[in-house]
Amino acid sequence: MDRTRIIKVFEGTQTKCVLNEQEKQDILAIRDLIGDSNLILQADGKLLVNHYTGFIQMNKTRLLIYPKIARRVQDESLFDKAFEILVKMLVFTEFIHVKHISAPQNTGLYKGDILELLIGIFANELLLLFKKDINRSYSPVTENEPFIRGKINFTGNIKRNSYRHHLHLLEYEQFTENILMNRIFKTVIFNLLNRTTVKENKIKLRQALLWLEDVDQIKLTGNIWDQVVFTRLNHQYKTVFNMAKMFYNNSSVNLNKGDESTFSFLVPVNKLFEYMVYKLLNDAAFPDFNVQYQKPFRYLGTMNGHNSFLLIPDISLVRNDDVLMIFDAKYKEAFSDEGNISLSQNDIYQMLAYSIRYNCNQIVLVYPKMLGATEDKALLCDINIPKNDGVLTIKAIQIDLENGIEDLVSYMKGLISSLLSPQF
Repeated sequence: MDRTRIIKVFEGTQTKCVLNEQEKQDILAIRDLIGDSNLILQADGKLLVNHYTGFIQMNKTRLLIYPKIARRVQDESLFDKAFEILVKMLVFTEFIHVKHISAPQNTGLYKGDILELLIGIFANELLLLFKKDINRSYSPVTENEPFIRGKINFTGNIKRNSYRHHLHLLEYEQFTENILMNRIFKTVIFNLLNRTTVKENKIKLRQALLWLEDVDQIKLTGNIWDQVVFTRLNHQYKTVFNMAKMFYNNSSVNLNKGDESTFSFLVPVNKLFEYMVYKLLNDAAFPDFNVQYQKPFRYLGTMNGHNSFLLIPDISLVRNDDVLMIFDAKYKEAFSDEGNISLSQNDIYQMLAYSIRYNCNQIVLVYPKMLGATEDKALLCDINIPKNDGVLTIKAIQIDLENGIEDLVSYMKGLISSLLSPQF
């Protein structure tokens, strides 16, 4: 049986790959799905993926895309570090709504593969829930039986049992685990068994199947998910149900047939970093401040009498109706190849527009610290721009995503306090 070929690349970094003809065709098919500008495969095998991190699988070719935060370091272990940082970002931003996430030291089980991580999370959560109390419910049953229970369907009974007077067509509800949600779980588990290559994941998925031994498989369709109703008795299954739905939505349309066509989990990493900065600031802010994500939005001006040039700041620190600070997350390198600070001129112009329209003179550009970077200081530089109403101060900082969340929150809290201290 052909094995899945796993190809590792860093997002935004050109990588030389040795591909056979089938793998080339798979990569080109992936390009058609995510866009020509987001995946470029050159004739010499050089591969470039932009804007996304995660995985995408086409047939037997699985492309693992890591955050470019580690791309400058030539070390195989950096894939693992980049993977751990990606997991930290996904968990902290609650992109994955799971409490029992594997500890960082255990993520090595998944070989730096986000697909295997998600399968492991799904299997762990499902087993924890099954061991507490497998999901059961009352399900309507219609059967011919010699003993009466429930109620008799008299119309149907006359049609079916006119010559069998010892039988009765009965309708009743049976408390069973063979319900729609469990049927969905069983079908998804069988599909994941065909995809995972990690021994621990296979073991846990098979353990989950033992709990579902008396449950039927089901043909999955797009509208079947909406037929599951959550109540106070089964609400704890909502997370794993949504994960099962994610596996279905990101796989081929013929999931129940076991076809391997396309399977993906792609995250726009610039948006993920932006939202992580927002969450850090939200945890760090003082009680009388309001941290707003992608608002308030305003127009820079008018053109021919109509509002034009919409401005949407990444994160705003607001007190009452005053925007005191604006934070703009830049998921890019702040240094040139020569090691000098290199900020985009367009980014500075954008911050100046924010300052004018929001009457805000404190703006912070937030960059991720690249692994292996020689510059350790958090504050990279100050930019001061004279204005009629004062001076706009733009601070460029870098945050070390290898640090713990508490350390990052503490740093943000100190930064807010130092910048706003004259206003207290």
